[in-house]
Amino acid sequence: MNSRAPRDDGSTTLQTILVRGDEALASAVRDALADRSRTIDVVVTGDSSPPSRPRPDCVVSRSRPQCGGSAITEAAVGSAAGDGGTEDASTDRLTPVVLYPERPADDLARQAANDATVRYVPESIDTDDHGLLADAIDASLSATPADSDRDRDAAGRDLLEATAELADVGGWAFDARTETLTWTAETYRLHGIDRSFEPTLEQAIECYHPADRAAVRTDIEAALEGERFDSTYRLVRADGEMRQVRSRGRPVVAAGEVVGVRGAFQDVTDRKRPEAAARRFKRAVEAAGHAIFITDRTGTIEYVNPAFEDVTGYAPEEVIGEDPSLLKSGEMDQAYYADLWSTILSGEVWSEPILNERKSGEHYHASETIAPITGDDGTVEGFVAIQTDITEQVHTRERLETFREIANRLEDPIMLQDCDGNFEVVNDAVVEYAGLPRSDLIGDDEFAFMDPTTARAVDDRKREVLESERSIDYEITPTFPTKGQRSFVTTRYPLYDEDDEIDGMVAICRDITDRAEREHQLRVLDRILRHNLYNKMNLILGHAELLEDRTSGEARHSAQQIRSAGADLVELADKERRIVDLLTDETECQDLSLQSVVEDVVADLEAEYPDREVAVECSEPFVVSAIPEIRDAIAELVENAFIHAGDDVDVTVRVGREDDRVVVTVSDTGSGIPEMEQRAAQGPGDITPLFHGSGLGLQFVYHVAKRSNGSVRFESPGGVDAAAGDDGDTVDAADDAAAATGGVVSLSLPTADSGDDPA
Repeated sequence: MNSRAPRDDGSTTLQTILVRGDEALASAVRDALADRSRTIDVVVTGDSSPPSRPRPDCVVSRSRPQCGGSAITEAAVGSAAGDGGTEDASTDRLTPVVLYPERPADDLARQAANDATVRYVPESIDTDDHGLLADAIDASLSATPADSDRDRDAAGRDLLEATAELADVGGWAFDARTETLTWTAETYRLHGIDRSFEPTLEQAIECYHPADRAAVRTDIEAALEGERFDSTYRLVRADGEMRQVRSRGRPVVAAGEVVGVRGAFQDVTDRKRPEAAARRFKRAVEAAGHAIFITDRTGTIEYVNPAFEDVTGYAPEEVIGEDPSLLKSGEMDQAYYADLWSTILSGEVWSEPILNERKSGEHYHASETIAPITGDDGTVEGFVAIQTDITEQVHTRERLETFREIANRLEDPIMLQDCDGNFEVVNDAVVEYAGLPRSDLIGDDEFAFMDPTTARAVDDRKREVLESERSIDYEITPTFPTKGQRSFVTTRYPLYDEDDEIDGMVAICRDITDRAEREHQLRVLDRILRHNLYNKMNLILGHAELLEDRTSGEARHSAQQIRSAGADLVELADKERRIVDLLTDETECQDLSLQSVVEDVVADLEAEYPDREVAVECSEPFVVSAIPEIRDAIAELVENAFIHAGDDVDVTVRVGREDDRVVVTVSDTGSGIPEMEQRAAQGPGDITPLFHGSGLGLQFVYHVAKRSNGSVRFESPGGVDAAAGDDGDTVDAADDAAAATGGVVSLSLPTADSGDDPA
C-alpha cells in the first residue's frame, strides 16, 4: 500500500515509517494508512538491526525505544533513553515517534508530555480501524520544521492535557522567546489555582516554599542552558497546604537553539511520606543504643547498625554475609536455638535472654527480640533482631543474690539500700524487727516501721555516707511496732558499681539493747561508787590532816602516808571517771590545730610546775581529725614525763608529719615509763596480781587515740618499741634496760583531709 503526498511542485514523495520489532503492529499501520493520500513504505526492524534504508520519516513503537547505540535506536529516540525524537542535522528537524502501547503506560505518557515530537496513543482507546493511530502518524508526517516551531505551543498544550488525563500528571511549558508559561489543567489543580489565572515564571516560582525557590530558579536556568533536571520541591498551594511535588524538565530546541523548557509536574506527597518515615526509621536505627541487625530468611546478615559493633566488637564488614552463629558462646543448648527458629519461621516474635560472645571472647548477656519480616503475601522473607546488653544488670542481680544468701544466714539486721535510701535487699532479721512482709519493705525505707524521729536521724546518716563516701558508725534507739524500743550500733558503708560510681549503701546493725542496759547500770554504779569514794576519802583525808597536826614522830609519819595514799586514790578515781566518760559518750571528731593544742597544754603545765620547762618543736598548725579530749591526752603524756623523769631532765614535745599522719612525740631524758604502765596503755588486758591502776592515765591516752582513729607508740633510745594501734594489737614492749635510759611516747593521728574514719 503506497500513497504519495503531493509536493509543493505537485509531485509526490515516498515516506518511510519504521515499525520496531512487531510485524502485527506494522500490519496495523498499513491498514490504518490504506485510505490516506500518502505514498508510504512500512519497514519492520528489530531494536538492534541497522536500518537498511535512509533515515525514516516516522517511528512507530509499542514501548519507549531503548538506547543501545544502533542507527535504528538513534533514529528513533536519540542518544539517551527517553529522549523522544532526535535532531536531523541536515534539516534541523527531529524524527517524530508515535508510541502505541497495548494499554495506557504512565512512563510513555510522561515522555509525550516532555517532547512535542512524540505522540502517545494507547491501542486500548483506539477505534477498531486504528483511526487514532493513523491520525497520529499523519500529524507526525505532516509536520515541517516551520510547522514545529509555529505549532509547538499548541501541540505542547494538547499533549500536556493528554498527560494529565492518562497519567494523573500535570504538565508545563515555558517559552523563552515570549516568556510565557503554560500549565495543564492538572497543574492548575495541584496548585489550587483557578484556570483563569495566567502565571508568569516568577509568579510560579513564588508558589514554592521560600527555602526551595532558589533551587527552582537554578533548575530552570540550567534547562535553558541545555541541561535536564529532575527535582523535588515543597509546593505551597493557594489554600496554604504544603505538598511535595516532583518536577522534571528538558530544554526545547529549535534550529539548534534552546527556545524553552517543557516538563512534567506530579504530586508525590503520599509517596514521600513513607519515604520520609523510612528515613526517620533508619536514623532512629542508626542512633539506637541497642544492637540491631537484619538477616535474610536463612539467617545471613544483611545489615547491622553502629551499636552492633559497640556491643559485639564486630565491624559491619566482618559480619555482613555471615550468620549470627559467630556470636554463640557455647553456653546455650541446641533446644534453645531449635525453639528460636521454630518460633520465628512460623511468623511469631521471639523474645528471650541469651548469653553471647563478643569478638574479644568475653561473654555478654543480652535481652534479644527477633521479629520476622514478611512480604505482601505473608511469607517470611527475613528477620530483624534487637539485642540489649544487660550484662551489668545480670551481674548486679547475681551479686544481690549472693548478698541476700549471706545476709539471711546472719542474725543481725543487714540491708542494702539504693541512693534514695530505699531497701533493695533485707535479710530475715530486718523483716522480724520491722514486723512487715519482705515485699512491703522492698522499695520503702525506715519510715515504714521506725518512729519518725529515729527514721529522720537514719536519713541524716545515709546522706552523710553518700556525701562523704565514707563508712560511719553510729548508735540509734528506735521504737518498733512489735518489739518496742531497742538499741543498735550500726556500721553503714557506701556501695559502688562496676564503674566505681556510688550506687547505694549497705548497713549492718547489731542489737546492743542488753549491752546498753548493762552499761547503763555500770555507769549508775560507777557514779554511786565514785560519789561514796569521794565522800569517804574526804573524811579520811580530813582526819589524817588532824592527826598530822597533833602528832609527831612515827605517828605523824603514818598520818602523812595516809594523806598521800588518799590523794593518790582520789586522783585515780578522777582518771577512772575520765575513761568511763570517754567510753560512754558519743563524742565526734573535729578538725583541730595541734600547734594551738600543744602550746596551750605546755603553757598550763609550766604554770602548774614552775620549776619545769618543756621544749616545743612545731613548725606549722598541723590540722588533725580528733576528738576534743586529745588535749587532755597530750597533757597526760607531758605530765607523765614530769613524774617519771625526775627533777633534772629535759622534756621535749615534737609535732611532725609521717605520710598522711601527724605524730606528736613526747620524749624525756629520765628513767623511762615503767613496762607495767606501757602494758596498761596498750588496751584491755588480763588483770594479774601484779597489775595495778597506776597506768590509768596512759589508758586514757590509748582510748583517746583509738576514738580519734590514731595509735600510741612507746619508744626508747635503744630502739625497741611497744605499740598500741587503733585495732588494739600490740608489739613487744621495751625491755627494762632500754626503758631505764629515757622514754619516748608517740601519738599518731590522721590529718583532717586523710579521709580516715574514727575507730
